[in-house]
Amino acid sequence: MTGGPVAPESVDENTAGLRIAGVSLTDVSDFRQPVPPGKWSQIFSALAQRATIVGTVSPELPRSFACLGYARNFYPSKERWLAQTGLDLRRAAKLTASAGRRLGSMRESYDLILQLQTLFAPGSPAPAPYVIYTDNTFALTRRFYPEWAPLTPRRAAAWRGFEADVCRAALRVFTFSEFARSSVVDDYGCDPLRVAAIGAGANQFAPSVAGKDYSRPLALFVGRPFGLKGGPTLLEAWATVRARLPGAELIVAGPRGAAPSGLGPGITWLGRVDRSALARLYTEASVFVLPTMYDAWGHVFLEAMGHGLPCIGTNICAIPEIIDDGATGRLVPRGDPRSLADALLELLTDPELARRMGAAAHAKVRERMTWNHVAERLLGELPDRVV
Repeated sequence: MTGGPVAPESVDENTAGLRIAGVSLTDVSDFRQPVPPGKWSQIFSALAQRATIVGTVSPELPRSFACLGYARNFYPSKERWLAQTGLDLRRAAKLTASAGRRLGSMRESYDLILQLQTLFAPGSPAPAPYVIYTDNTFALTRRFYPEWAPLTPRRAAAWRGFEADVCRAALRVFTFSEFARSSVVDDYGCDPLRVAAIGAGANQFAPSVAGKDYSRPLALFVGRPFGLKGGPTLLEAWATVRARLPGAELIVAGPRGAAPSGLGPGITWLGRVDRSALARLYTEASVFVLPTMYDAWGHVFLEAMGHGLPCIGTNICAIPEIIDDGATGRLVPRGDPRSLADALLELLTDPELARRMGAAAHAKVRERMTWNHVAERLLGELPDRVV
């Protein structure tokens, strides 16, 4: 059984009358569904239990301008092409203007703007005080995974300056992690008193993991792109795992496209799966593994932990903020198949250890990492003049 946000214990009377307008490049208007499908929708769903969400807007580009942007930023590599197009200051200016018009048309209905991420600003100037909620910064991507920030030095400096301006003009900047918070403060010069790491919530989790069976040596990988998420390292480690534990099984879910050739024994390549199928996979598995090469947050770990899975991840970025090494899972060096194989074998051959770590992981999510917890922290960090 899978659940969504749990009901708040109480509604803060200080924020019950606060009126918030949301703005996001991703459409989050489905936040009023009983269990919204995505993380960006779920933060608004949780906030709606404590304040008034008057509506959400998504800025749009004229079709001709969008096509021109793709043409202007063309590159043979599709991934780099899309990245360059998304980090175009002319595109950001158009999105900012669109957001400002849409928010301006409803100005009298809200007190505060909540914008997701920093790919534009909520108007120039913004029609009302705004806060940012983001999982990453351009500076971090440029530093740790430049393939996703493929700009010339001049364009990179200009984009970084734009993002810094968006953050510095915000009333508050909320980040998923301390990893991202440090970047907002150190890379963009924001006042540390106005930047807070408030975490993120599991999109789906099991209300209880009592009776979960860990005896089957089944590991689950969920992620895409396969290379970025450490897939090649996992395949190399898996050969060692199978040599020592012939009955071990690995399920790979998430990547688009056909499976790589020569996967080896014990591996099932599922590719993309829907949310209900993913919940079943979490329930069936005994261990979750994602040896990612870069991940500003690592949201899928929360879902796996929320289903009682001990998690194996890399000791980079914000992942150590999610996985407590030795308590809720294991952290291994990035790109180290030997350490990864050792961690997998430790958990796949010791069901009792997997059960203890899985129970601790589930408790951490239920007690600290739901969207209701995030909403409470966000509202609690707002200055008195807003609430």
